[in-house]
Amino acid sequence: MRIQNQAVVSLRYIMKNAAGEILEDNMHTAPVQYVHGSGKILPSLESSLHGLKAGDRKMVSLKTGDAPGTEDFTFDIIIDDVREASKDEILHGESINEKATTCGPGCNC
Repeated sequence: MRIQNQAVVSLRYIMKNAAGEILEDNMHTAPVQYVHGSGKILPSLESSLHGLKAGDRKMVSLKTGDAPGTEDFTFDIIIDDVREASKDEILHGESINEKATTCGPGCNC
């Protein structure tokens, strides 16, 4: 399945600022999940992911604006899974984990 509205997307990423400093890195933890089209992530990031599928990797560059103090960011993103959202997930605009997991170092659950 490809990423489209009302799909639950599981992804891992490394986020860097314009200087190349790592701001966030969840490559070795449980993936982040969101419902595509729900407005829970930046619209420009969401549109960059539209159409990708599980196993795809993409570099995305985002610019926060032209005003002083704004910054450019890059995301190295791996799509782990894409599935249809349930009615409850669509209603609430977020993924619902049906089973709780505890992740440790090196976990890619």
